[in-house]
Amino acid sequence: MSKPILKDLHELVEATIITEETAQKIRVYYNQKEAQVPNRLVIVFGILGALLVGLGIILIIAHNWDTLGKVPKLAIALLPMLVGQAVCGFVFLKKRDHTAWRESSAAFLFLSIAASISIVSQVYNIEGTLHGFLFLWMLLAFPVIYVMQSSFASLLYILGITWYACQLSYFHYPNETAWWYWGLLLLVLPHYYLLYTKRSNSNFFAFHSWFIAASITTVLGMFGNWLEEITVITYINVFCFFILIGQVEKIYQRRLITNGFLIAGSLGLISILLFLSFEEFWIELSGGREYRPELIDAYPYWITFGLAIALLIWSGIRKSFLSLNVKSYGFIIVLLLVFISFQSPQLARILTNIILFAFGIFTIRDGAQQNRLSLLNYGLLILTALIICRFFDVDMSFVVRGLLFVAVGVGFFVANAWMVRKRKAELNSNV
Repeated sequence: MSKPILKDLHELVEATIITEETAQKIRVYYNQKEAQVPNRLVIVFGILGALLVGLGIILIIAHNWDTLGKVPKLAIALLPMLVGQAVCGFVFLKKRDHTAWRESSAAFLFLSIAASISIVSQVYNIEGTLHGFLFLWMLLAFPVIYVMQSSFASLLYILGITWYACQLSYFHYPNETAWWYWGLLLLVLPHYYLLYTKRSNSNFFAFHSWFIAASITTVLGMFGNWLEEITVITYINVFCFFILIGQVEKIYQRRLITNGFLIAGSLGLISILLFLSFEEFWIELSGGREYRPELIDAYPYWITFGLAIALLIWSGIRKSFLSLNVKSYGFIIVLLLVFISFQSPQLARILTNIILFAFGIFTIRDGAQQNRLSLLNYGLLILTALIICRFFDVDMSFVVRGLLFVAVGVGFFVANAWMVRKRKAELNSNV
């Protein structure tokens, strides 16, 4: 009964805006709705309790480890996993509809698998690598996601496969490309799609969007064995792909903060374009002859380009190409700039600055049209960042630079004041 509307029901009845009968129907509706929604605190504390129990058992075992024989050690290694399986079996049969039970038992089993693998390896002196351990753990643990329908186990799994890819491709020498990461990621996507179709309003769905976007962004750099310039434009493809995913209806209709794909894609694209607004990148590409064969053979780039163009076409057919966020076309624009840079790096740099300026203006326009202060200010921040970048490489007097910053500051004030007045006018017109 914490909804603001429920607190105002008595006042609305007294003001004869609604009848007592209508007020009672509203109370009944929200009571039934709250009864159907799982208590978030119970879920959080259930998961936290499972994690603490697991860590406590590990500490107790670690303290007495040297005094134990091989058989007790092996029994201890398997006991947490057996207990976790028993609890999950009980929950699956008796409390399948209780989210807190389901998530906490799945989290305990997920972590107990890692403890069992570690202890058995230590008892029998089985040599291995950290990335090998993580790979085996994720393979053994991913069925927990689907058997228990556990979103928390899914989030742990995404963290695990990201750790595995980073360990193999970034922290391990000699570095290797973690090709199996993509297969492991595919294993969790059906659960994400299930959340999209049935629980798109849940917090777990929002967390999955953020985790998947962050994981791919982190791991994509493992293709750095290609030329750095090609890796940079490959990231552009992926960020535009994220922006397109973030415009899918069920994702786009939610609050902006829950749209991890749209935010990560937009911030990533703008950040790289700001980097490309300097001349060094385009001068490197100006060799042309060196980069053309590399670009043609860079299949990670063309695979991501193909995925982005396919999603762009699908999104344009479902909605309309004009209704899509203008940043969705960034990967096509950058490819054109790459070809232009082979002949004129200076022109490519100038066009990059113009494109950034246009993205900022379009973002301000979208914020005004959608009545979103956050989006409007984001557009102004894009322009501010562009001006700051030009502060370092354009020969302008300090007076001109100061006037530019004053103009942007005034723009922030005027735009926000106009938006607030517009909201008040709309509110008064609706009263």
